[in-house]
Order: sequence, then C-alpha cells, then structure tokens
Amino acid sequence: MAISLRRSIERREERTGWLRLPKRETADPVVKPAPYLPIYEQLLAPLRDQSFTLLELGVWGGDSLQMWRDAFPRATIVGVDLGPPDLQLGPRVHVLRGDQSDAELMRRLREEYAPAGFEVIIDDASHLGVTTARSLQALYSEHLRPGGLYCIEDWGTGYLPDWHDGGRLGEPVSIAGLDGTTVSAPVEQAGPAPMPSHDVGAVGVVKRLVDHAASGTLRLGQPDLVGEVLAIESMTVWDGIVALRKSHA
Repeated sequence: MAISLRRSIERREERTGWLRLPKRETADPVVKPAPYLPIYEQLLAPLRDQSFTLLELGVWGGDSLQMWRDAFPRATIVGVDLGPPDLQLGPRVHVLRGDQSDAELMRRLREEYAPAGFEVIIDDASHLGVTTARSLQALYSEHLRPGGLYCIEDWGTGYLPDWHDGGRLGEPVSIAGLDGTTVSAPVEQAGPAPMPSHDVGAVGVVKRLVDHAASGTLRLGQPDLVGEVLAIESMTVWDGIVALRKSHA
C-alpha cells in the first residue's frame, strides 16, 4: 500500500505479463503497485494450471481478487477484509468480513475452503508490525501447506515516519556505515558487537523472521534459546514484498 505510493498513483501502463489488474483510468494507490506483478509472476508461475486455494488478507475494492481469479482458472480465491466490498466474482471467489489476526476465523476458512491447507497466503492488510506477526502466528504453521508460499506486502511501512507504527531511521543507510557497531573497541577484542539497524513496525517483523529462517544454526549454537519456530525453507526479500517458502518436512 504505502511503500510505492508515488509509482502506484501514476497511470498504470498496459502490461505484457499474464498478471493484470482490471483496467482503470488511474491506478488506485491502495491496489498492488505495478512493480509487484512481475514478482508474483515469478513466484506463482508453477501454479497457473493447478487446482489450489489462495487466501488474501486485505482486499480493498477487490481488484486483486479479480486478477487472481482470471490468472488461475482452477484456483479457489478467498479474500478477508474488515470492510469487504460487495462483489459477485463467480463461484470460485469468496469474500468475507473479518480480522486478519483472528485465529478462529482462519481455522474456519481453512476447514471450509482449503481442507489440505492454503497453497498461497498474501498479507496485504494492516501493514502494521503486531498484526502482521499475529497473522503469521495464526496461519503459517497450521494452515499453510508444506511447500506453500506466504507473502507479506508493503512491509516497508515501518520506514515511514507518518505511518502508525513506522519511524525515522536512527542513522543514515550507506555503504560506508555498513560496518558500524555499538562498541568502540576493535571487534577482535570486544567480542559480540551489535550492529544497529532499523527495527520498527513491519520492518522489525521481517528482521525477526531472519532468526526463524536461521533456526537450524541457532539450534547448533544456542539450543536452549530456540522454541517453536516458523518452518521457513527460504526467505526472499524485495522492496515491498517478502516471500516465505514453507519447508516441505
């Protein structure tokens, strides 16, 4: 939503790819920015002719639901929003009112629409750190299929000072500052040397997810500090989207 407002309010150019939002005179700033679509084409290409269920948290006016429906002719599409639009998009699309972090609602949706688990979950809802984390807690382990894909959109809201849980950087981001630490003594003498980084809002959640992705290494070095973790096989980060691939095991 907010991460690419400047680009997304510009007139949307005609795409040549297979993912296309409904045509509008001007692009809606809270619909997926054009740079997101090639990313989703890369991630979701193997599913084009497959039967699966996609869950989207946060649907706004429903343009993305139409896009998913048209791109995946055998898929079931489920959208959840606090204020869902009144849409009739055919028998494969289901739009429901609800909170993205409501674990009981997510359980019911899985039982009704994806008994074997959701193949794809897209969080395009609040873009707040705490609710983003709670959706992961409610959905990832129990309701995402092994090998499935969980995408968090617009995680960069944590960099926006005027966003509800965003904030300013504590120091400039630069190549020159990449080796900056919180200790003044040489690292070789100081031991552990924290390297500060911005950890506000959804940005902080994404950085926490790195720890989950590294749980195998953590269990080797500090097994007493590793509890139940998200089974992350891979984590891919773009400016705007983070994609988590769930382990098959």
